[in-house]
Amino acid sequence: MNLYEQIGEEKIDLLIDVLYDDIIANDDRINLLFHDGFENVKKEQKVFFRIFLGAPTNIMKMPDLKEKHMNFPISKEVAHYWIEDFEKAIDKIELDSSIKYFLNKKIKMLGMHMINTVKTN
Repeated sequence: MNLYEQIGEEKIDLLIDVLYDDIIANDDRINLLFHDGFENVKKEQKVFFRIFLGAPTNIMKMPDLKEKHMNFPISKEVAHYWIEDFEKAIDKIELDSSIKYFLNKKIKMLGMHMINTVKTN
């Protein structure tokens, strides 16, 4: 049984709502990256995470994340903020501890994969 089947769509959607509505919305380190608000991002993220966690893909297509995020500078620092916020969201929803463990591992790998710039100050 994959993570999608273990978590379920309802909790995946709840996880994304918690992440963006409760955590990132209040995290000034990262929320400024979302110029157009969170509604479209949440819709896309819900579809993406269903596929990413193992939903059947016969009707959904996995987006090219690197290409999709090319216009958004994602430094190692920003990736860490997103990962940290995602881990907080995972902790806020009811899931078995072993599922949380594997989900956290996948989120860390995904966040590091998204880095596309080196922050220079």
